[in-house]
Amino acid sequence: MLNVPETRQQQLLARLANGEQLIAQDLAVEFKVSLDTIRRDIIALEQQGKAQRVRGGAVATAPASPPLQYRVEAPSQAIDAIAARASNFINHADTLLLDGGATVLALAERLQPKSGLLVMTPSPWVAVACQKNGVEVFMLGGQLGVRGGVNVGDTALLAAANLYADIAILGACGLDAEFGLSADDLQEAYLKHAMSRAAKSTLVLASREKIGRRARHRAVAIEDIDCLITDAEAVEVKEFGRSAMEVVHA
Repeated sequence: MLNVPETRQQQLLARLANGEQLIAQDLAVEFKVSLDTIRRDIIALEQQGKAQRVRGGAVATAPASPPLQYRVEAPSQAIDAIAARASNFINHADTLLLDGGATVLALAERLQPKSGLLVMTPSPWVAVACQKNGVEVFMLGGQLGVRGGVNVGDTALLAAANLYADIAILGACGLDAEFGLSADDLQEAYLKHAMSRAAKSTLVLASREKIGRRARHRAVAIEDIDCLITDAEAVEVKEFGRSAMEVVHA
């Protein structure tokens, strides 16, 4: 039955669900089909949004995150641990460029005012959290995106292009050693990229389920990320050892 495309593709999906990477050449030998046949299977899965093609095969795509308003209502122990570690890690900085997302919001809720500290953010949730704590805020304008709860579009990108920050702190939909930081939404991917370019250093906050995953749109290359703070175990982030990125465990 492996000569039936639907049967092969179901087997490929099962392997992706188990966290396996699809190696096209090995699969062609195993299934006794041509390399072009396996490539067509992978393209079909990618068109369905179930796989992400990489050199030589494919990996699973990251499932899209629910809108922010549903995520901020259910804080997790992992998010709290990452936020706590990050708050100590950034206390030397005077200008912070904060992304949106539940983990970055948890960090914003921990920030305390100090002389000269300014938070710049495209997220209304982050802005309000900082203001409640007495931290000075500058907001990047634009159209409020539904999923990530951040202002996106040309206005936000233009604002980011004219800013400078000590540290850009970005949330993650996916973080992969080859694909880099990725986002579910294209406009949010553009914004993360612009925020990274506007800062002296880039810090990513990512819980373990985001590690090794690829969302739809690449935002920041792995070589442009200076530090990752995560609750993932060392074995789960070993692939990042090939880059210069520092990994801090929460």
